[in-house]
Amino acid sequence: MTSKINEIFRLEIDKIINNNNTISVFLVGSSKNIDFNLPNIQINDIDIFVFVNQGENQVRVIKEVEGIEFDINYFSRNGFKNLIKNKEYFFLKEMKNAKVIYDKHNTASHIITLCKNTYLEGPQIISDNNKYLLKSEIESKISRLEKKDKFEKFEYEFLTNIYLKDIIVGYFSINNKWIPKDKKLLKELKEEDKELFNLVKLVQENYKYENLLNIYNYVFKNIDIRKSIKITY
Repeated sequence: MTSKINEIFRLEIDKIINNNNTISVFLVGSSKNIDFNLPNIQINDIDIFVFVNQGENQVRVIKEVEGIEFDINYFSRNGFKNLIKNKEYFFLKEMKNAKVIYDKHNTASHIITLCKNTYLEGPQIISDNNKYLLKSEIESKISRLEKKDKFEKFEYEFLTNIYLKDIIVGYFSINNKWIPKDKKLLKELKEEDKELFNLVKLVQENYKYENLLNIYNYVFKNIDIRKSIKITY
């Protein structure tokens, strides 16, 4: 027996597939793990990537059909090629394990493999100069907090959280690691570096400038100005 959700899903997918401009359709996110043929599935939203022959690089459409939200991203040929070439994290992360729903030219498997290999290569490597510039920028920011009395409590904690995030993002950048989305930043950090994660939690508990400075020194300890800055004339 076909479930109501399955019927809604198939109807929307058919609308996409029946468009002559459509090349491939993929389920991404948690949607790719759902068996829509099961009679009692429960789902509130469905994430879909659609590759089209012509159009804008990326167009996002969110629509609700009988209580189910369809989050559909359309990518043109040039659009998804540039996303792979530029190593866009969100795109590669979703596409490396995407589930193929429709494949007009039998190219979907190749694209998934390409995305998976590109993802495993890691992000674009930043130069030593840029690493030092990043270090300098963050040092300049957090130095403003040294005299805590200049700030109201709310302002001080607000700025501390912003600069703390900058340091964490800097950690991923200088170590040539993918930068996670904001909501997964601490989770990924805990898996990557437990000691650094504990230092971050300490700052979040007491907002002491000294603890923020310890994190900065921990992350950027190997970035040396004498090795990083190259002066050209």
